[in-house]
Amino acid sequence: MDIHKLGNKELERYHRQIILPDFGKAAQLKLKQAIILVVGAGGLASPILKYLCSSGIGCIGLMDGDIIETSNLQRQIMFDDKDVGQYKVEVSARKLKEQNPDIRVDQFNFRLTAGNAIELFKKYDLIIDACDNFETRYIICEAAQKANKTWIYASVFEYGGQVSVFNYKTKTQYADLYPEAPEQIPLSDGRKIGVLPVVPGLIGMMQATEAIKVITGIGKILDGELLLYNALDLSSMKLKIEESRVKKSQG
Repeated sequence: MDIHKLGNKELERYHRQIILPDFGKAAQLKLKQAIILVVGAGGLASPILKYLCSSGIGCIGLMDGDIIETSNLQRQIMFDDKDVGQYKVEVSARKLKEQNPDIRVDQFNFRLTAGNAIELFKKYDLIIDACDNFETRYIICEAAQKANKTWIYASVFEYGGQVSVFNYKTKTQYADLYPEAPEQIPLSDGRKIGVLPVVPGLIGMMQATEAIKVITGIGKILDGELLLYNALDLSSMKLKIEESRVKKSQG
């Protein structure tokens, strides 16, 4: 596959986004040349992966060491009942290739650690956090700084979620938002956390949107801002992140 130009099949497949104002073939080529790492393969990752795959991202790296459980099916829409007991990374990679045979999928069937994160991040243009625990997010934060990589953060809890873009132009960091892990139910124990199934779907789509914007240069990025979403009243608001505290953004 020639990453320096778009073929006729690609021009046809991505026609509806190529014709968008301020997008065009140049933006589509940037997507084709992009290599993105998604850390986690659960509820957030399902829409992230599906939409990045359909938009024409050239290479998606997928990292997760978990197997699919029945309780995952409520919100992890990548998976079906027949997938239970299989590794999330392997099933996701197979389905993404079925969805779009032209993309490359790198599989990392293990967890992110402080020991493997930096060298792995250096191989990718952009990191997307689709994990479910604070420990991994702090690893991502530190490794992204050392590898000089932008990363897209999100988390969900019960009826809401939040999204931001870190280590981008303002160099705002996750540690500016949370200098220490909040004291609440441990997010590593998913059985203790309730979540409305559509919430990770919505938040994951926001992450995919920010990824496309970062790669192509369109729109305004959630750089130094935190978007909060509440599904119960369909409300959202943006907060400005400054010096380890959150302030309301003007406008």
